[in-house]
Amino acid sequence: MTHHLPDDAVLLDPVDPHTDDEAVADARQRRLILITMCVSLIAVIASSSGLNVAQQALAADIGASQSQLLWIINGYTLALAALLMPIGAIGDRWGRKPVLVSGLVLFAATNLASAFVNSPEPLIALRVLAGIAAAMIMPVTLSVITTSFPAHERAKAIGTWAGVAGAGGILGLFASAAIIDNATWPWVFSVPVILATVSLVATLFVVPHSREHIDTGFDITGAILSALAVGGLVLAIQ
Repeated sequence: MTHHLPDDAVLLDPVDPHTDDEAVADARQRRLILITMCVSLIAVIASSSGLNVAQQALAADIGASQSQLLWIINGYTLALAALLMPIGAIGDRWGRKPVLVSGLVLFAATNLASAFVNSPEPLIALRVLAGIAAAMIMPVTLSVITTSFPAHERAKAIGTWAGVAGAGGILGLFASAAIIDNATWPWVFSVPVILATVSLVATLFVVPHSREHIDTGFDITGAILSALAVGGLVLAIQ
């Protein structure tokens, strides 16, 4: 039996939940949004990879043991991985821009404070907080891109975002190595601070407010279980 749709019916792509209703009309603004989200992503990735080259300097300067060095490095990654999905869902429901702005502020503040510590324990705590901030940034950057770009440009924009993720790790390693060779380890944190500050200013001006209109409540239990499962897996691997 054949069913005929009315002439004014609109067919939505079942694979892609995002229509063009939220897409930014101005092409220049879309480019600025993409650049801003990519800079934010580079800050997150560079902060993860960049500190690896500073381990020897950290051990000598603040007296960090091998175990403490591992927590300084892995505390960031653990917090980021554990909270990536739950905070991403929060941003989609309650507003992407407020979550992104809050994450960038916290990220810049924790990295700046990390440059002034003189013992391992505060640095570990700050790295965990920076990981939480990174979890507020990373998934939201992708959500902002998918909602800001129309369907015919979305795949290219996401591909650019994904490519930048790989480049961010390399940038962090090279920048940190150059800093360690020419300055002291606290200056390693200047890279994510500068990138986050630039992204914050740009976000305030170019990123539109957007969120998903979801009727169901936020699954707190599922979010906690997801964070524990992913965090436990990352901890076991590392």
